[in-house]
Amino acid sequence: WNRYTYRVNSNFFKTWTSQMSYILGFTCADGNVHKSTLAWDLSDKFESNRQLLENINAVMTSNYPIKKRESSYRLRISNQIILKDIQNLGIIPNKNKILAFPNVPDIFLKDFLRGFLDGDGWITIRSRKNDQKEICIGFSNGSLSFMKMLIARLKQQLNLSVHNLRERRKISTKGVTSKYYQLEYYSHNAFKLIKYMYDSLEEDDLYLGRKFQKQLKAREIYSEHSLKSKCFRKKEKEFGNNMKDLLYELMFIKNL
Repeated sequence: WNRYTYRVNSNFFKTWTSQMSYILGFTCADGNVHKSTLAWDLSDKFESNRQLLENINAVMTSNYPIKKRESSYRLRISNQIILKDIQNLGIIPNKNKILAFPNVPDIFLKDFLRGFLDGDGWITIRSRKNDQKEICIGFSNGSLSFMKMLIARLKQQLNLSVHNLRERRKISTKGVTSKYYQLEYYSHNAFKLIKYMYDSLEEDDLYLGRKFQKQLKAREIYSEHSLKSKCFRKKEKEFGNNMKDLLYELMFIKNL
């Protein structure tokens, strides 16, 4: 503990836990390491961003203020022990293009991944042919080596061998072009990722509220469109019941 007005658990990043792994993953995506501070600066478009920063403060036993800026909420923690520990884990200043994938224990990889998703990831639903819909989970980062190691860890843990890794470019408001990478998984692989990150959540685990709601919707869409044929869905809509109950009624109640 420090002796100043603000306090934080200085040893937070010394021991692997689900909360520590989540915040490490989130910091890989949306955190910044400066000379004297570790900071997160999130858009004020979503109240869930502020709530997440409050939850991070709580699990780190921190009373550092969450400040409202012009268009964001910002939490900055100034603690030299935390700065040293998180840099030893690979989160260094100006990390965008050179970020290395931390040596996350297998047991905590799901928490790290959920944190990274909440910072630089997305869960979307794509429209396909024949009224089909497909779920997608994606991640973005400026470090190619980080993304390749992410692919390797997911293949090892979940046997996810089918993915889409693409190089992208963006132009800043000042006209500067930068390169980054997008990684996406679809359909069954996306569903496996959702189950991996969210199925075993405990009460004190961290997650971003709006992404949690998106994964619930994605589960629903996957069940509706990936596990049932168009004919099944049409009959369910026609009779106002799911196919399992329809078949039960026809076979065992009406004896057809």
